[in-house]
Formats: sequence, C-alpha cells, structure tokens
Amino acid sequence: MNSIIKNWKNYLNEQTFRSIIAYHGSNVPIKNFNRKFGAQGVIWFTEDKGKIIKGESGALSSKYIMTVKLTIKKPAGWNEYDKLYLQQIEDLGYDSIKLDDNWVMFNPLNIKVIDIEETK
Repeated sequence: MNSIIKNWKNYLNEQTFRSIIAYHGSNVPIKNFNRKFGAQGVIWFTEDKGKIIKGESGALSSKYIMTVKLTIKKPAGWNEYDKLYLQQIEDLGYDSIKLDDNWVMFNPLNIKVIDIEETK
C-alpha cells in the first residue's frame, strides 16, 4: 500500500501546475484566445496591467483589458528564448515562456478569461 501512495505522490508532483494572473490588451473583447490571431502565432500576456494602460507592453490596444488565469506546467525562460525559435521551444515540451513579467503562451486551452474591462 505504501508503494501505491508513493507512486501516486510522484505522479502528482510530475503533474504540478501553477496558476498565474495576467493581462492582455486588445481593441476587441476576447473571450477565447486563438493562436491564429496572436503575434508570431503565440499569445502574449503581462503580469503588469499598468504596462498595458500606459502603452508600454506591446499590446495592440488598451481599449479592452482581459484578466486571465494562465495554467503553467513547464515554462521556458530567457535562456531558451534567446537561443531557439518559438517552434523549437514548443517542440521541446515547454507550454509557455516567462520573460520577466511577460508570458508567451502556446496553448489557448491554458488560458481562462476571468474578466474583460473596457477602459476609457
């Protein structure tokens, strides 16, 4: 019985996910993200909502700001981003890239819209 519990705990540790609250700015409200509309075929987010409001994030617009929950399992970082193409990073099994307070997401299913705010 102890080996079953130990194996189950090991499995759960391998399946550990993190949830990140982040933001995305757009000129239209987005309820479901799709890679075909994302810059470079990926979807970009920031943990700093103020960057979107100030126009410092590279977001298309700040007319609508989506608050999202990102589900992260295996993020790449600057090291991979500096050396590899986006497709290579994804092919290595990374589900996202963390660049300071910015996130690049590959799988729209790992993005849940929590709120859509229309700014003035």
